[in-house]
Amino acid sequence: MVAGLSEWLEELEPAAVLVYVSMPGEIPAEDVVNHGAHHFYTTRTPTSGWLTVHDFNTPRERHRFGYEQPAENAPDVDPAVIDVVLAPGLCFDRSGVRLGWGKGYYDNLFERMRSDVMAVGVTLERRVLAAVPSEPHDHRMDYLATEHGVRAV
Repeated sequence: MVAGLSEWLEELEPAAVLVYVSMPGEIPAEDVVNHGAHHFYTTRTPTSGWLTVHDFNTPRERHRFGYEQPAENAPDVDPAVIDVVLAPGLCFDRSGVRLGWGKGYYDNLFERMRSDVMAVGVTLERRVLAAVPSEPHDHRMDYLATEHGVRAV
């Protein structure tokens, strides 16, 4: 578990928090669900198109890559309702640039959210680098959550 992430969330006013369901190799973030007075959501990777947002407790199915996600018929939610995003990544840099899996799913999702959404990169300290490549469309994280705690970038 990422040190202090649950406690950090508990200090926030009640919010709509987007939590990813971890794939192999990602830091599990699901443990924070039900901490504080928040409402939790997660994403679905459809067969085609971009990520969709769903209530965290909606029925699930297994994606072809082995992780769980909301079932195909689960009602989706407007991404603009989200206040806080816990985002996975291969690595991050100290200025909050996120390097993902290269499909642009999270970059597209951030484009559909409010500009004031709070972005939290969830990773291990050894995956926080001095710099990673970035492009103009990349959404920077506001915070990084590692085994050393949650810090602003």
